[in-house]
Amino acid sequence: MTSSMNQPVPTGEQSSIPEMSEVVLEVRNLTKHFPVGSFFRPKTVKALNDVSFTISRGQVVALVGESGSGKSTTARLISRLMPPTSGEIILRGKNVLKTEPVHPSLSYRKEIQMIFQDPFGSLNPVHTIGHHIERPLAIHKMVRPSKSLERVHELLETVGLTPPDEAARKYPYQMSGGQRQRVAIARALAVEPEIILADEPISMLDVSIRMGVLNLMEQLKEERGIGFLYITHDLASARYIGDRTMVMYTGYVVEAAESRELMEQPAHPYTQMLMNAIPNPAGGLLRKKAEARGEIPSLTDLPPGCPFATRCPKVLEICKNVMPEKEYLKQDRDHWVRCHLYGSGQEPTPATIF
Repeated sequence: MTSSMNQPVPTGEQSSIPEMSEVVLEVRNLTKHFPVGSFFRPKTVKALNDVSFTISRGQVVALVGESGSGKSTTARLISRLMPPTSGEIILRGKNVLKTEPVHPSLSYRKEIQMIFQDPFGSLNPVHTIGHHIERPLAIHKMVRPSKSLERVHELLETVGLTPPDEAARKYPYQMSGGQRQRVAIARALAVEPEIILADEPISMLDVSIRMGVLNLMEQLKEERGIGFLYITHDLASARYIGDRTMVMYTGYVVEAAESRELMEQPAHPYTQMLMNAIPNPAGGLLRKKAEARGEIPSLTDLPPGCPFATRCPKVLEICKNVMPEKEYLKQDRDHWVRCHLYGSGQEPTPATIF
């Protein structure tokens, strides 16, 4: 492992792998509702509503939003840890919810791997690090048993855990949080996946070691063409690593665009609120603010119109009664927003309201 793993990735560098426009994973109208309450007073938690997006080879799609917005539910549905209420999950052109309606196949598990938020909770404390990485190799028959230990050491070196033989003998409690998260990444890499679902992979790590994990993900994307769904509540890290960013609120994706454009020209009032929550010393007292009011609505009793209407400082009358459709802000349909300000409200451009 070279020291460049812990250095910032230069912007504008050409990837060492071919053109990565091939769509690997497509999610269409994914919805998840949880029944709650008693038999006599049933209720439904609308955790996820009509979510659609694609992930191409070597692309990082960032999904940002507050806690409880539906980000982790999205990852758990794609990883098939729970069944969706409706929608489609299409892997390389095949709708896996139709071909594998009850249990996902080993081949699907191999293609879609997940990194959980808590690196300690995702590792068994009674087994060594080597055992954690060796298990997926054996289950998926990735290498011959005689070559298993050699492959474990290769994977540990890939994620920067050296010397690998020493790291393989350790137990999870003998490693730091950043090292444990690297073990989780190595375990995901063991089966050579196409997509990795990274659910808040740096939120429980010290600030000083977060950059190393982000740079590791960036290197895996560039060198191996792995696609990532990067789930976070931190827009700064989303801009750093994400090629494309989606903003989620109460189970709806309310805005999506290329990461740089979304950060520079946020259109939805909720996205503007998130952007203004990022400390910016250069902005000083002249920084414009988009303030939200009120509370996040209950997922068991969402308002009939836009779920952000009760908090939005730019709310229109139509917002309270009609759920807005997608409005495309560019001819190439790359930047879209779910907001009446760009439909019936006829707001000219994102730049004029931020």
